[in-house]
Parts: sequence; C-alpha cells; structure tokens
Amino acid sequence: MTTLKITPEQMRSRIARFGELRAYVNHTVDTSIPQEAFDAVNPPLYLLMAPAAGDAREGTGPAIVGSKGMSVGIVSCRPGDKVPLHAHRRSREVFLCLTGRFALRWNEGATDETTLEPFDMIDVPVGVYRQFENVGQEPGLLLAIITDEHEDEPGDIVIAPEDRARFAERFGPAILEKLTATTGMLFTDPPTE
Repeated sequence: MTTLKITPEQMRSRIARFGELRAYVNHTVDTSIPQEAFDAVNPPLYLLMAPAAGDAREGTGPAIVGSKGMSVGIVSCRPGDKVPLHAHRRSREVFLCLTGRFALRWNEGATDETTLEPFDMIDVPVGVYRQFENVGQEPGLLLAIITDEHEDEPGDIVIAPEDRARFAERFGPAILEKLTATTGMLFTDPPTE
C-alpha cells in the first residue's frame, strides 16, 4: 500500500484546538429575530469539523474543513438549557456526554428519556423526535456527530408541533417563518412526501 506523507504544516489544518475555537451562537445577521429566540433554538456550538460553508460569517466556520456528509461539534449548555423537540428526516445524530449530565428525550411528546453521564453515548436514528437538556448543576459539554449524505438539501430538521406552538406564543407567529428561513430548520409544516 502506498501511504501519504503529511508535513506538520499540512496537518495543522486538520487539528481543532478547543481553546482556540469561537462558539457559534447565531444563524443570521437578521436583527428582526431576537437573540433570545436563537438561544432557545441552539445553545452555543463549537464547530470542530464540517464541510466548508460558503455563507459562513467570519469566525463561524468549522475548525477543520471535512468531507461532505459529516459534522462534528461540541454543544455548550448551562443548567436547564435544552433544544426544541425535533426530528431529523435524513441525518443520523450521535451524542456523547463530555461533561455534566444530559437528559436525552425521544419520541413524539418526548415520552421516553435517559440520562447521559460523562462518556455515555447515544445514537438517535433518522426520523425519531429527540431533545437534549442539561439536567446537571454545572455547565455541560455534549459532543454531537451528524451524518447526512444529502446535507446540502434543506429541510432535514423538523421542529415538533408543540415546540413550534411554544415559539409562536413566546415570540409571535411571524417568528416561525423567519426561523425556518434563517436556520434551515422547519418551524412550519414539512412538505408531504
């Protein structure tokens, strides 16, 4: 087998140093969407590896530009932080608790739950509603690995109807279409298959 020789300079672009990363906390420069709405959608994300994003703002791209189809990030959550209940229509999502304690809920209505302690991992299949929440007393870090061969196509993430209703009540009904347009997550009814 012929192998490659990589110089230290070439390898540098393939190393993510957590201490050098900047958290990604917003999906847009649209000032009509309150930061509080974005915070309720996604806690701060440290994007370790993902394909290059052509529309990424300065400092928000991945530390490592990887191959199409896989993204790896670390989500930083304060106690009580959680994401809306949502399903991925195409992508598979794996979570590994690095620090803290996280409740991982799944199915419609978030009826089932497990708690992840440091180094516990869960693989959530495509099409299953899921939600995670930091249930510990300290800030926590959760490693998220997402695989999606068709990541360039919009509409993978669908927010559960009950969470859409909560967002509309809290931020006004117009927020749903704005969040759909800026995050790529469907806060509106998904297209029928």
